[in-house]
This record gives sequence, C-alpha cells and structure tokens, in this order.
Amino acid sequence: MSLTSSSTRTDAIAQYNDNLSWEGNPAKAVLSLEAVRWLLANRPTRFTRNDRSLDYESLQRLEEKLSGYISLHGNSVNRAPFVQGRMLT
Repeated sequence: MSLTSSSTRTDAIAQYNDNLSWEGNPAKAVLSLEAVRWLLANRPTRFTRNDRSLDYESLQRLEEKLSGYISLHGNSVNRAPFVQGRMLT
C-alpha cells in the first residue's frame, strides 16, 4: 500500500500495524517508514482512540531508526564491499 495525500489516518495506522515486524525485512521497513512519516506530517500533538493513545515523539525516534535501517539494508544500497582488486590473467 502506498500512502498519498488523499490517504486517511486509518489508512496510515493500518499500514503501520501491518508492518510492525519490519526488522529483518527491508520492504516492510520502507512501508513502516512511509506510515510513520505520514503520521508525523499529519499529526496532532497526541492521538487517542478507543482507550489507545499515540505519542508522536516516540514515532519521531522510530522514524530515525527506520531510516537508519533502510539506509543500511535497503535494496538500493550496494552491499558488496570492494576489498581488493586483482587483474585476471
């Protein structure tokens, strides 16, 4: 699911909940980061619903953690280290 400007808070929270187990899975991490960023960009100070509350300061810390993980393990990262070059004969 890709969140857009017409997405609702319910969409973002559903995407966030669907990708809670993002560690070890770069694809889920990207979706989770997208949901976190959407929630941060469209946030009130605090969100409470059905006796559940969401503190956006903790989401800010999670956004930083997700960004770091994706930069290390994402698909666009070249993970092959260049250790030594030898001419093939």
